[in-house]
Amino acid sequence: MKRRIGIQQKFVSLVLVLLVSIAAFIAIFFPQRQKSQMNKYLNEKVLVTAQMIAFNASTGVEFGDDDAVKKTLDVLPQLSDVKFVNIRNLEGKEIAGYKADETYQLLHQEIQSLLQGDIRPANLRIVDIGNVALYAEPIVYQGRTVGKIVVGISRQELANDALQSLYIALGISVAIVIFGGVIMLILSSRLVQPLKTLARAAGKVSAGNLEATVEIKTNDEVEVLANSFNHMVGNIRRALEDVQSSLKKAEEANSRKTELLSIVSHDLKSPITSVLAAIKLIELGDITAEEFPEMGGMIRQSCERMIDLIESLLASSALEMGKIPIAKTSCNAQELMQRVTEANSLNLSNKMQTLVVENKGSDFEFYADKGLMHQVLENFTSNAIKYSPPQTTITTRVIATPEIIRFEVQDEGPGLTDEDKQKLFGFFQRLSAKPTGGESSHGVGLAITKRVVDLHNGKIWAESELGKGTTFIVEIPKASE
Repeated sequence: MKRRIGIQQKFVSLVLVLLVSIAAFIAIFFPQRQKSQMNKYLNEKVLVTAQMIAFNASTGVEFGDDDAVKKTLDVLPQLSDVKFVNIRNLEGKEIAGYKADETYQLLHQEIQSLLQGDIRPANLRIVDIGNVALYAEPIVYQGRTVGKIVVGISRQELANDALQSLYIALGISVAIVIFGGVIMLILSSRLVQPLKTLARAAGKVSAGNLEATVEIKTNDEVEVLANSFNHMVGNIRRALEDVQSSLKKAEEANSRKTELLSIVSHDLKSPITSVLAAIKLIELGDITAEEFPEMGGMIRQSCERMIDLIESLLASSALEMGKIPIAKTSCNAQELMQRVTEANSLNLSNKMQTLVVENKGSDFEFYADKGLMHQVLENFTSNAIKYSPPQTTITTRVIATPEIIRFEVQDEGPGLTDEDKQKLFGFFQRLSAKPTGGESSHGVGLAITKRVVDLHNGKIWAESELGKGTTFIVEIPKASE
């Protein structure tokens, strides 16, 4: 009997040592890890905030649109840690500011120092002054520095979170020690497995697996400990997810900007080269009077291609910034499709294509923005002509029901691959199909079309089978609201 009691006492002592070890581990390791992660998060938040505002404000700074620059700061009230933001042009003139309060005035000298530094590269370092982290970022438009932004973000939240985590860890540690003392009075066999489970989960977390959780239902302190452990791991995981989300957004913005510059440089280079070549021939006198009309036509087509690209980019930018107003009026769906058909008659004739118009229903009146809906149908029809081979048939349908107007444009082109369907309505997405008559394509039209349909509370999709053509479909509610 004495031997049995001695074994139990040893076992209980080992359990208590394990509990104290876990308590020390939690008290020491997690506050440090939490503090490290929060510090990394704040630094990246400073960088991402500055880069995001600089990217959004670049166009407004370049073109002197102060209202557009100020509008980019509307998102800042949602970011509670931002103390102030200051945006200036190359001449040092302040264009926009956010919370230029007492904190801003106290750090005026340091801010001026950052603004007067080399404005071309980023400072690539965060200056900590008291509770404020200062960072300066150049504002770049199409490869040129047009201004500079300085942001200040409070570090107080980091200290508060770290202190709170410390208190939680210490509280849990005290609870573990007290609970271990109680265990000395009872048999510990039912606690062995839960503690092993908790210890394994703590080991996984310490190895970097923040998805590790424990499921313990004992209706006692061990269950409380497990829930607290899960809650603490969840807090760490959410902090890391916030960092990863911010980084992803910054990467997407940078990728979008790079892709835009690449598309513009690529698509403008060809027509500009053609125009310069024609001008050089004219300067050298190698063009006869009979060749001037043909040369003029080539120059006109090149200029039209450039204007078309620029207008598409401006339209996409306006949609992204919400600057396109919707003016809904009473429209007739048949008349809209008829005008689009007439506008494309020359292109149809040039490619010897046939266009068939089908109308179903009786009431074709609906409320929409005529100009924007014409743009939607024009994009569908011109794409059908562009990607269909010569001497094929294009079918347009207008279907009226009591609730909606449905437009369909069906072609006999190459169809869409599964990969095409995934990126069909994205900006600057080039699909596998190529224009059959050497027409240009910028990868913007369908994205703009999708935004317009969304603004009308409608639906848009494509039905296609590879090698058997594509049908683009739009449904718009008839109601004015």
